[in-house]
Amino acid sequence: MSLLGRRIAPEDLRHDGNIFTALRWLLASSVMISHGWDLTQPMINLDPTVPVLTLPISTLAVFLFFSLSGFLVTGSLAKRGVRDYAVARLLRLVPGLWVMLIVVALGLWVIFGDRPFGAYITHPETLKFLGVNASLLGNAYFLPGIFRELPVPGVNGSLWTIPQEVRCYIVLAIVGWLGMLASRRVLAIAFGLYALAHLALPLDMIPALERPRQLGFAFFLGVLAYQWRGSLRLSWPLALAGVGVALAVAHLLPVRTVGLAALQLGFGYLALVAAFAVPVGLKRASAAIPDYSYGIYIYAFPVQQTVMALGWGTTPVTNLLISFALVLPFAAASWHLVESPALRLKDRFQRRRA
Repeated sequence: MSLLGRRIAPEDLRHDGNIFTALRWLLASSVMISHGWDLTQPMINLDPTVPVLTLPISTLAVFLFFSLSGFLVTGSLAKRGVRDYAVARLLRLVPGLWVMLIVVALGLWVIFGDRPFGAYITHPETLKFLGVNASLLGNAYFLPGIFRELPVPGVNGSLWTIPQEVRCYIVLAIVGWLGMLASRRVLAIAFGLYALAHLALPLDMIPALERPRQLGFAFFLGVLAYQWRGSLRLSWPLALAGVGVALAVAHLLPVRTVGLAALQLGFGYLALVAAFAVPVGLKRASAAIPDYSYGIYIYAFPVQQTVMALGWGTTPVTNLLISFALVLPFAAASWHLVESPALRLKDRFQRRRA
């Protein structure tokens, strides 16, 4: 194989042509790793990945989630159109999220509740937790009397990414509706202008836009990668070299925006190479496992907090190991009982429209 590797082939985009499912498992688990330190030792901040990556591995994992999402959902939009794309995105996010909110609110009251159920379920914090998070428009992290004695008192701090992802989906839908996906050049110019503004302006210039800017950049890197997939080369040497350059830039450059963008580019390209340029056996193994990643992501934080509150895992490693074992049944139930049936509804809707 040449140094430049090969291009992405149409068969790579089939479910059994890549290891996207395995990568999503890895990324969801990486978020748990950082939270093992964040939730047990928040004031010490000893996440062991920070000295190497210059940021927690959970942050990098979220960036890569967004880049892979941008790559995959652009294909859905290009093939199906805006309406089917919107239905598919809602059915992928909403059912699992809504069920999780109910399970967490009720389950934590059973274990830790300090007031009658009626007072708990009608408490403003409970209603806000359920309503705001279910709306996909914002976040609410607290339940009355739950986890208030912990170093980090929130119930599910991972949910902050969901409204951000929805906003990316909406912007992409507008891009598709405007016909910009039909021209790679127009899309590249638009992204280039956005990237220049993003890199030129300090992240803290408008604090409310810090997260949207970072995640939007990651997401639309994935969108561009899909649009230029026929020209993209899958090269392990280039990917590893790119990661090395990205880490050097992140460590050496004082401009944080540029360092983060370098990490998003370098590790984003590595993720695509890892997804496609692996042996067939790994692709088949990835295709054979159910996609528990969303369930792991949305249930892990409350599970890790519960383990902490019960005194079972008050150190990073013990919290992580115990929590991972406990979160898998929740993720499995979410996939088999909620998410997968919802995805079948999506397929039925698309067949009916066809």
